[in-house]
Amino acid sequence: MKNQPPGRVPPALGLLLRGCVGCIGTMGTVGIVGIVGTAGCASEPRTITVEVVPGYETGAFQEDPPVARIEVTAAAVEGDVAVSASAAPGGALDFGEIPADRAYTFEVRGLDAGGATVVRGRSASGIDLASVPGEVLRLFAQRTGRWARPPGGLAASRVGAPGAALAERYLFLTGGAAVAGAASGDVDPARLDAYDLAGWGGSASSGALPRAARSLVVRGDLLLAIDGDGATWTDLLAGQSVEAPLPAGLGSFAEVAGGRTVEATDGRSFVVGAARAGEPAGAPGQPSDAVLVVGADRALSVARLRHARAGAAAVWVEGLGLVVAGGSAEGAGVEVLGDGATAFLPRQFPPDAAHGAGAAVIGPGEIALVGGVEGDAPAPTRRLAPGCASGCAAAVVAGAALPAAVVDVAAFALPGGRVLAVGSEAGDGGLTRSFFVDVAAAGVEELPLREPRRGATAVPAPNGTLALLGGVRPEGAPVLEIETFFPE
Repeated sequence: MKNQPPGRVPPALGLLLRGCVGCIGTMGTVGIVGIVGTAGCASEPRTITVEVVPGYETGAFQEDPPVARIEVTAAAVEGDVAVSASAAPGGALDFGEIPADRAYTFEVRGLDAGGATVVRGRSASGIDLASVPGEVLRLFAQRTGRWARPPGGLAASRVGAPGAALAERYLFLTGGAAVAGAASGDVDPARLDAYDLAGWGGSASSGALPRAARSLVVRGDLLLAIDGDGATWTDLLAGQSVEAPLPAGLGSFAEVAGGRTVEATDGRSFVVGAARAGEPAGAPGQPSDAVLVVGADRALSVARLRHARAGAAAVWVEGLGLVVAGGSAEGAGVEVLGDGATAFLPRQFPPDAAHGAGAAVIGPGEIALVGGVEGDAPAPTRRLAPGCASGCAAAVVAGAALPAAVVDVAAFALPGGRVLAVGSEAGDGGLTRSFFVDVAAAGVEELPLREPRRGATAVPAPNGTLALLGGVRPEGAPVLEIETFFPE
C-alpha cells in the first residue's frame, strides 16, 4: 500500500483539462472530464478521463432536490495552482492548461437550482495525474448529510476491529474479536484489509502483522499494533517490525489493549485503557487507570488516572489536554491530563458511573457526552466544561438523549453544536447505529445506515469524511461495502 507515484513527468509537460458533465455511463457516471497532456514536440498527447461517480447510490444526482449544476476544482497540494470549472448536467467543462509537475486534490460540488450544495466529493490528497493508471481517474460524490456507499469494497469484513487511516489515502481494519469469512475462506486476524480512497477499492495485505491488534497508533507509514501480550511497530513500506519496549510504570500492555486511541494536535496519541468496550456490548470493559502516551517521536510513556474506570469517554480539548469522563462510581467524574503534564488531575465533578458514552468538543473548552448507559437505561446527553475548577456539574440536555441504549460510542463534532454519534446497541448482536445529536437545539435524529450491520468501525477519513468499515449483517453475512458521511 505505497502512496508513492511511479514517477513524475518532466516540468515541461502541461495538462489541458477539458470535458463535459452529465455523461451517464454503465457505472453510473455523472460527469466526465478529459485531461489532455502536451509536451513541447510530443507527437501524441495523453488523455485521462475523470469520472464523477455516485457509487452504489446511483440516483444520488436525481434525488429531490436534483443537481442543477456541477462544480469541479483541482488544487495543487503545493498551493500554487487552483483551477475550477462548472457546467449544467450535459454541459462542457474547460479548466485550461495546468502544470503537470504538481500533485492535485479534486473537489466536487453539486448545486441545486437555488445554489445550495446537495452533493459533495473530495479525492485523496496529492494525485499525480501523469501517473494515473488505466487512463481513468474516478471521483466519488455523494449527497451531503447522509451515509453513502462509494464504489468497491473491502476484501474481507471484520467485527469489532480497530481501524485507522494511513498515508493520507487508505482506510484499514485489522484484528478484531471476530473475522467475517471472505470468498477465499478464513482470514488471518493479524492481516490488514484496506480501502483505497484514490482507487476506490479494497485490497488485503499479502502478509500479516506480528500480532492481532486490539488498539492501533499510526505514525506516517508506521503502525503500532497493541494486544494484551505486547506492542509492535511495523514499517508497512519496508515490511519490517520491531517490538516496542514496555514503558516504565506500565505493568503490561494488557492494561491498555482495546482502549480507544485519542489524537492530540501536538502529534501525541493516547491509548486510553479506561475507554475500552465491554463484551457483550453494554457491559463495561475491564477497569483500567492506565493511559499509554505515544509521543510524536514514537517514545512511549504512561500516565495514570486517579481512579480506574471502565467504558469511560475520552477526548482531546485544545488548550486543556486529554479529558477522561465517566466510567466510575467513585472519585471525580472528570479527570484531565494537562498539556505537557505527566499526571491526571481530578476536576470537581460528581462521580459519573455511566459507561459507553462518546465525547466531542462542541465549543471552546466545552464537551458533550453522548450515548452510553446508566444501569440498564440510556444515559442522558450532557454538556460540561472540563476546565472547571470548583462547584462543577454536567448539564443534562433534555430532549437530546439517544432513544436506545447505545454503547462504545464514537462522537464526532459537526458545525452548529451538533454531534454525529456512532455506536452499538447494548446486548449481544446489537446493530451499529448512528444519530445526529443537536446539543444546541436539544434534538436527536437517527441517521440510518445503507447496510444494516453490527460490529462496524467508524474511522475519520483523510478526505474529510467519516467512514464506516466492516461488520456483518443481522443474519451473519459479511458487509464488504464501506459507507461514508460528508457533512453539509
